[in-house]
Amino acid sequence: METSEQGIIFAFKLLNRNKMKNLSAFLLFFLYIQFNAAFSQTTEILYDDFSDNRNHWQEGKTAVSDVKVDVERGMYQIKHKSKVTTEAWTAWTDVTINESKNFRITAQFYKETGVTNFGYGILWGGREKNYYSFLVSPGGYYCVGKVVDGDWQDITPEGWYASETVSQGRHAFNKLTLSKIGDTYHFEVNDHKVATMKCGPFFGNKLGFNVNNKQKIMVDWIKVEYI
Repeated sequence: METSEQGIIFAFKLLNRNKMKNLSAFLLFFLYIQFNAAFSQTTEILYDDFSDNRNHWQEGKTAVSDVKVDVERGMYQIKHKSKVTTEAWTAWTDVTINESKNFRITAQFYKETGVTNFGYGILWGGREKNYYSFLVSPGGYYCVGKVVDGDWQDITPEGWYASETVSQGRHAFNKLTLSKIGDTYHFEVNDHKVATMKCGPFFGNKLGFNVNNKQKIMVDWIKVEYI
């Protein structure tokens, strides 16, 4: 009888010990999840899928451009009609980003028609005739540069670089991402890092897109966030 009671007591202690181990493991896992969540939180500044024009993107037609929010397709359409190689069309809106913080800008583009040897992409930190730009070309290249008083200046040392990560040709999607961490920018094409470099201070609060030469580009969505 005594041996039986001792066995029951031992089994009860073992069960409680296992419960405590399981509880401890659960608490540790919960704390781990909370810790990671606290340090990986992002704060959204802007998200636009172009289902309407609530963010006041430029719209209108000129002799060399046709720019509009295409609500039916849920995209921002930029059609640049000029073949002049020195001309680029910019379309932007005002978005305040605290450049002293870490931030990320991501946009997905659809190349519909036009030339394949000129670029399109994101512009940021801009004002009239002054901005930074991250571009890809349908021929499979990328570059980072800036426009200062209307003149283009390369930031990538050799200008344009070939990359297999760029989706080429017409009717192709490309997702461009630039992330500022500390004083360094990291550039990605379709979730693959292609360049890391430093850029200067903002010229202003303009954020948007630019299209070079004769192309029709659609922007599927854009997201801006602190990271």
